[in-house]
Amino acid sequence: MNPIDIIIKKRDGNILTKEEIEFFIDRFYRKEIKDYQMSAWLMASFVRGLSKEETQYLISAILATGNILEWDFQVIDKHSTGGVGDKLSLVVVPILASLGFRVAKLSGRGLGHTGGTIDKLESIPGFRTNLSLKEFKNLVEKVGCSIISQTEDLVPVEKEIYSLRDVTGTVDSIPLITSSILSKKIAGGAKTIIFDVKVGSGAFMKNLKDAEELTSWLIEIGKSFSREVKAVISDMNQPLGFAVGNILEVIEAIDTLKGNGPRDLEDLAIEVVGTVASKDLAREALKNGYAFRKFTEMVEAQGGNINNLNPSAKIYNFTLQEPGYIERLDAYLIGEAVRVLGAGRYKKEDNIDPNVGIVLRKKIGDYVEKGEVILEIYYNSEDRLKDSIELIRKAISLNKDEVRRHPLIYSVYS
Repeated sequence: MNPIDIIIKKRDGNILTKEEIEFFIDRFYRKEIKDYQMSAWLMASFVRGLSKEETQYLISAILATGNILEWDFQVIDKHSTGGVGDKLSLVVVPILASLGFRVAKLSGRGLGHTGGTIDKLESIPGFRTNLSLKEFKNLVEKVGCSIISQTEDLVPVEKEIYSLRDVTGTVDSIPLITSSILSKKIAGGAKTIIFDVKVGSGAFMKNLKDAEELTSWLIEIGKSFSREVKAVISDMNQPLGFAVGNILEVIEAIDTLKGNGPRDLEDLAIEVVGTVASKDLAREALKNGYAFRKFTEMVEAQGGNINNLNPSAKIYNFTLQEPGYIERLDAYLIGEAVRVLGAGRYKKEDNIDPNVGIVLRKKIGDYVEKGEVILEIYYNSEDRLKDSIELIRKAISLNKDEVRRHPLIYSVYS
């Protein structure tokens, strides 16, 4: 086979065979196909699209480049398509474990608005995310849950493919998104996968139609690999909860696990858990402290200590000099404001400041008095604070009349 012929075939809108896709991915993994050829193939696939059958072939080819974790028992994984203030995994994983499920979660670092789940956990002093697969498996069996960073042993070629998508304008493709997500989830060995698909200004999917289409692809193709797939489509037009920023989000997740967190975060966590378990039992796990104890057990087992979690930062009280109802609290711009402070990355090599971020005091639909504090900015640089304030001003708009609140949850697939 010739890689140029495969690129041309897809460029012209034709369907690729299983053998052609396997050849192309395998040769790229072996460095026999160059980055510029893979980039050309990605652009052809982006423009012409991939069928669901081609996407299945692509996932199988990606999986063939690495290992697939084998478990002696059934495990669950939970995945979010990403958002602002999205500390949901820190709440859902221990709830599920407290209910007797075994949860094995492989997570990534953030490259964007704010840190990823791994960045949040690494803001806990001593917490280890780079466990060996043997340690990971032992913890899931012993504790019931563990969250670690993605390992090079699993789907190594996907990381190379995504890095090219990121710099060639081919990220926003439902087939390519599906192959990226599912290849990693399947490699992790989970037989049940729960997806939280975000929709809104701070999400990858900006409108409900695209979110529903992505969810449909994840469910249908996930099932073709003999996975049980559940999903929730949830709102990301404003941040989830009140805290945005790594250590701030950990603190809020702990408050939620103690039954004292924001209502939207708790409700979404219960809805996600409810795709595989009783919602009443999930709420009871928060109320009676079982979920918090399971979180503490996981943290301690991975070397962390949640005592005295306090952000080391100065605080700026942000206000507006006019009253009104909050009509817009743009999640994307709030996320960018937090990234400017140092809580997120512009390049994967960037260091994160775990202490900085934003804590909201008001959400969409709330009334604000003139001069009332809308949010608090945790900062360690005056220059970064100024840049952050500029973005926050653009993110917020008021209306003198009452405004409609966005629904938290749009759809549940259980």
